[in-house]
Amino acid sequence: ESPGLSRVTMTKIVANGIDVHYQQRGEGQDVVLVHGITSSLAMWYNGILPALSPEFRVTAYDLRGHGLSTITPTGYSSFDMAQDLKAVLDALGLEKVAIVGHSFGGALSMHFALLYPERVSGFVMLDSGLACLRYLRIIQDWSGWEGRPADMKERGLTLDRFLELDSKQDVTDFLRHGLSVPRRAGFKKGKVGLTERQRRLLEHTRMGYEFRDVAGMTEDLLATVQTPILALYGETSPYKKMAAHLAKVVPQCCHDVLPGTGHFYAIHRPGLVVERVAPFLRDPQAFVRQRALQAQGA
Repeated sequence: ESPGLSRVTMTKIVANGIDVHYQQRGEGQDVVLVHGITSSLAMWYNGILPALSPEFRVTAYDLRGHGLSTITPTGYSSFDMAQDLKAVLDALGLEKVAIVGHSFGGALSMHFALLYPERVSGFVMLDSGLACLRYLRIIQDWSGWEGRPADMKERGLTLDRFLELDSKQDVTDFLRHGLSVPRRAGFKKGKVGLTERQRRLLEHTRMGYEFRDVAGMTEDLLATVQTPILALYGETSPYKKMAAHLAKVVPQCCHDVLPGTGHFYAIHRPGLVVERVAPFLRDPQAFVRQRALQAQGA
């Protein structure tokens, strides 16, 4: 048995009417890890959860419909997922936590902080796109469309196809095609990423539409969020313009654009994530205050 694995709690709880699979490891201040759409809590075991657990009590859970949590026909907006997160915290007896959210995980964390500010000490957005800021997205000029391998183009992973689906507000087909391409890195390298559960999620739910809904989290309301936030975005991410904008709009938000990284740096460069987020998680308020003082002195 590997060191520390005996201290990992792996089980399910009932939260907001569904079974939610979670894992918990370590002791200390509470940190909750929230993955993005079509992923699962397994993404955090690439180095992030093991690196944080010696200092924090880290809880990771599978979003509704993902991993080993219950698949439901609807309930995939940031508002719905924020209710799920609250129910998870209630079921586990976690009163106030820091959150690290990747992609949509950061968006639902923002919604959670908007609705339940007393429950979150601070949160990290790892390349998170917000529906209300979609106009800041870099799509037509995004470098990621260039040089796509033939197998991706054959499956419709092109700018034209994305724009067609984007106009309909439903990117289910694009997600399905993307997961059908053999992985080029990670433990699934060479294998198709689409699992049977992911297929059910994409084909039998409204997830591909609902997660892109503003769901009440308007840009005006972002200015009312007082929670300390660290927004980290990849240099080649289509969402990178949101980093500086969030720092202007949200009172206690500081941001960084990480050189040489894209949207999935949390998966491909976990060491970089730990290096950047650990100082924030220790004291989010003090971290943001210090960054503000540094900016004033620049």
